[in-house]
Amino acid sequence: MSDLIREPEREFDGEEEPAPGAVGSGRSRLVRRRRALLAVAASAALVACGGLGAAGLVESPAERAADTAPPPGSTLTAEAAMKVLTRSTVTRGQVYPPTRYDVTPASSSPEITQLYVSALAVKAGDAVANGQLLAEVSGRPLFVLKGAVPAYRDLKQGSSGSDVAQLQAALADLGHGRGSDAEGEFGPGTASAVTDLYRQLGHPAPTGGAAAKQAVDAAKRAVEADQRTVDDLKSRQTPAPAVPSAAGASAAPPEQTVLPDLAAQLAQAEQKLSDDKAALARAQEADGPVLPAGEVVFLPVLPAAVTAVNAAVGVPVTGPLLSLTSGDLVVTGQLTPGQAPGITPGMTVEILSESTGTVVRGKVAELGPRTTTAPAGRVIAIGGAAAPPGSGTAAGSGGAAAAPAAPAAPPAAAYVPLRITPAEPLPAALSGQNVRITVQRSATAEPVLCVPVAAVYTDATGRTAVTRIGSTGRKVTVPVTTGVNADGYVAVTPVQAAQLQPGDQVVVGR
Repeated sequence: MSDLIREPEREFDGEEEPAPGAVGSGRSRLVRRRRALLAVAASAALVACGGLGAAGLVESPAERAADTAPPPGSTLTAEAAMKVLTRSTVTRGQVYPPTRYDVTPASSSPEITQLYVSALAVKAGDAVANGQLLAEVSGRPLFVLKGAVPAYRDLKQGSSGSDVAQLQAALADLGHGRGSDAEGEFGPGTASAVTDLYRQLGHPAPTGGAAAKQAVDAAKRAVEADQRTVDDLKSRQTPAPAVPSAAGASAAPPEQTVLPDLAAQLAQAEQKLSDDKAALARAQEADGPVLPAGEVVFLPVLPAAVTAVNAAVGVPVTGPLLSLTSGDLVVTGQLTPGQAPGITPGMTVEILSESTGTVVRGKVAELGPRTTTAPAGRVIAIGGAAAPPGSGTAAGSGGAAAAPAAPAAPPAAAYVPLRITPAEPLPAALSGQNVRITVQRSATAEPVLCVPVAAVYTDATGRTAVTRIGSTGRKVTVPVTTGVNADGYVAVTPVQAAQLQPGDQVVVGR
C-alpha cells in the first residue's frame, strides 16, 4: 500500500487493462477507485443543490399567513389651511354667434338666365368690412354694406325712404358723399356715389337697361313734338291794328292777340309739353345708376365673419352661397332645473374652453324659461327666391329635389337657459364650442381656516370635531364649529383657538 502511495499517478491512456498479476495492475485499480470517488462526490453535490432548490419552493404555514395578511394600517392626513371659499355651480354652455346670415344670390338683370359662381373673393374664416367684394355671380359683383335692413328693392334716382338713407350712410363711411341730395332721397349726388363705389369694385354701375333707354328716347321724341306744336300755335297769333298817337306817329309795336279757340289749344299744348318734360326727367333718372337688391348684402354690424362658402367657381347657385355672422359671440349655459334656484343676475361667471385653455369672466344676465331647444342664434336668409308652398325645395334651390326627412331625434332633456354677459368679447376661436361654466354663488369675505370635508366627523358625544396629529404622532381630538362648505373644503373654528392652527395635519382617512 505504501508502495502504491509513493508511486506517481499516471492516467489511463485508453489501452487495454493489464491482466491480474501483470506489471501495472496495482496502478489500474487505483485509477478505478478514484473514478468511483469522483462519481459519488458529483452525485452528492447534485442532491444537495436539488434539496436547496426544493427548500426554496416550500412555504411554511406561518410564511403563507404572513404573505396574505393585510398591510399595516396607515393614517391619511391633510393640512389645515387659510382659504377663500367660494360656493359655485358648474354646468356646460354653448358659444355661438347671435345671428347668421345665409346669402343666396339673386339675378340682378333680366338678361341673366342662369346664376353661376364666376369668382370668389373670400373664404371661410375671413373678416369682411363695409364695401368689400364677396363674390361674382354670373359676372356681376356681390358686396357687403353696413345697414340694419336687408335690401328688398332696387334703388335708383327718384327712390326715397329709409333704405335710401341707409345706403347714403354706408356710402358716406366709404368717402362717397350724396352731394346736394336730401337724406333719404336718391338724386344725382347719390347716383354719382353709387357709380364711384362700383368703379372701386372693378365693375360698371348697372343702369335701367334697354327698356329704360327706349323710354328715354320715346320721352325725348314726345317733348320735341310738343315743342313744335307750341311753336306752331304761337305763330298763328294775329297782330292787332296800330293806334296812331296824338303827334301823328304810331305807338309802340302792337301786342298780338289770340283767337279764343287758338288760346285754348295753346294752353293745352304747353301743359302737355310740361308733362312730357317731367316724364323725360323720370325716364332719364331710371336710365341712370341703379343699386340692384341682388348685388348688395346689408349687415348691421361690421366687420362680419365668413363662416361658410358653399360653392366653387363655375358651379351653379342652388342655395345659400355664403354664410356670414355678425356681432360678438354669445354664450348660453344649460342649468338643470335643480341647479337654477339661488342663481340670480349679477353673479360672477367663469367661462373655460378646455380645448384652448381660454378663460373669460362675465356676469349672469338672466335666466330664461325652461326649454328643450338647443341654444343657438337666429338665422336670416338674404336674397334668393322663396320656394312655392308645398314645392319641397329650399329657397333659391332652383328646383332641386328635397332630401328625405331625417329620423326624429329623441327628445332633449329640459334645461334652464343661463344667459351671460362676458366682461370682454369672446375670442372667435370659441365659436361653436361647448364650454364649462362656473357660477360663483357666494364667497367668504376673506381667507378662513378650513380643512377637507372628510376630516370633519361627529364623535360619540355628538360634538363636531377633527383629529389633529401632534408633532410626536399623538392624535388629538379638536372640537370645532363648521361654516361655509365649498370646493371640497369646509371652514372650521376650533372651540379653543390654540388647538388647531394653519399648517396642522388633520386625519382625513385610513
